[in-house]
Parts: sequence; C-alpha cells; structure tokens
Amino acid sequence: IGGLWVNSIALVADGVHMMTDAVALGIAWWGFYMSQKPATDRMTFGFQRTQILTAFVNGFTLLLIVGGIVFMAVHRIFNPQEVMGKEMFVIAVIGLMNNLFVFWLLHSGDQSNMNMRGATLHFLGDTLGSVAVILGAIIIFYTGWVLVDPLLSLLMATIIGVGAYRLTKESGHLLLEGVPAGYEIKAIREDLEQQFSFLTAVHHIHLWAISEDQVMMTLHAKTALEHINDETLSEIKQYLLEVHKVHHVTLQLETDGIVETA
Repeated sequence: IGGLWVNSIALVADGVHMMTDAVALGIAWWGFYMSQKPATDRMTFGFQRTQILTAFVNGFTLLLIVGGIVFMAVHRIFNPQEVMGKEMFVIAVIGLMNNLFVFWLLHSGDQSNMNMRGATLHFLGDTLGSVAVILGAIIIFYTGWVLVDPLLSLLMATIIGVGAYRLTKESGHLLLEGVPAGYEIKAIREDLEQQFSFLTAVHHIHLWAISEDQVMMTLHAKTALEHINDETLSEIKQYLLEVHKVHHVTLQLETDGIVETA
C-alpha cells in the first residue's frame, strides 16, 4: 500500500516480498512441526521430508517473486514516473527495522537446516530490499533521478534470485532422490573394496536422503562364502555409519548364488 501511495516500484516489490515471506515462514515452521511426527504404517519413513518440500516451495516462490519484480522494473524503465522520495524513505526505514529484527532471530537458528536457510534467505532478501529502497529514496529526493527506483529493483531481484535458484536446485535434487551433497558413489565403492579386502565387487549402490541428516543406502557386494554372515553385515554397516554418515543401510551379500540380506 505504501509503495502504491508513493509510486515506487521498488517499495511495492519490497512490500510484496515481505508479505510472501510471512507466509513462507509459516510454511517453514509447519515443515519443522511435521518432520517431528513419528513414522506410521502408511508413512514408513515418517514426515522428515516435509522440510525439504517446504524449502523447495520457499525457493520456487522466491523465483516467482523475482520474475514479477523484473517485469515491473523493466516496465518502469521504459515508462518512468514521478516518485515521492521523502515518503518512500520513511516507509523503507520502518520496513528495514522490522526485517533486521526477524533476520537476526532466524540467523541465530540452525543454519545447517535447509528449511531454516530458506526462511533466513527470504528475510535477508527483505533486508537488502529495504536498504536498496532507502538508497533509492535518498537519490530521488536529492537528484530527482527516478530511474534509480527500477534499477535498484533489478539489483535486488538479482541478489534474491541467485540464492533462490540455489535453494530450489538443492531441495529439488533431494526430492528427486539424487545423491546428497558431499557424497560420491564411486568414492564409497572404492573405499569399501579397499577397507574390506574380502569384498570382490561392490555394485548396485543407491544413495539418497530422507532429510538433510538422514541418509539411506542400498547396495550389493560379492564375497567368499565364509564371509556371508551377520558379523560381516554388521561390520560393514557400522563402518558406513561412522565413516560415511549413512544412517540406514540395506546390504545384500552375494556369492555363487547364495545371498544374505540385512
């Protein structure tokens, strides 16, 4: 409303961004709440993946917002209009104070959590947006150069867009059950074959994450008959947990048609 009143596209974009961030924060808390619920007969892995899902929603929403900001800014560049610089400055300062407080609260939380990073990114974008609007208001008030309004909006959109793209890409990769960041199938295979010399071949490795801190794996391994036992299975699974941080392993040992799974 304030942006429409002072005729500032940057202030409108900042206001819309703040409004969507309030919704995004609610979604993030919902994702955290759902992730704490226990597994059921229908949801056998529990609800931990809701954190990844809500992170994806947050990132994708930001990308849509960035697209809207760019569209409005480009339109204003080719159709410049008068902007009320003084009033724009006052409204932007109020918004900045609010954003700094919320950003401080979020940044003090667990930034290793993708969902928390998504919410923090939203309010970082808001904070940068408010700073850009304040600078634009000062320039407009003293010089009358109204093009600074859409130009700063484009700068703000670029900064937000880069972070939103990374968040959407990372969370989308996990939703598609891609290999989590920091893990390499080839390196794990070679390490197992080197660490356990009785394994003649490790293959059919599948690695994915239910959440950021719950990594799952299935794999097959060939070995001699005397090594197909519970002790071997436990030893390999414990090694994968301690060294590679794989929390749940389904391992199938194979040799000459004899198979044991755990």
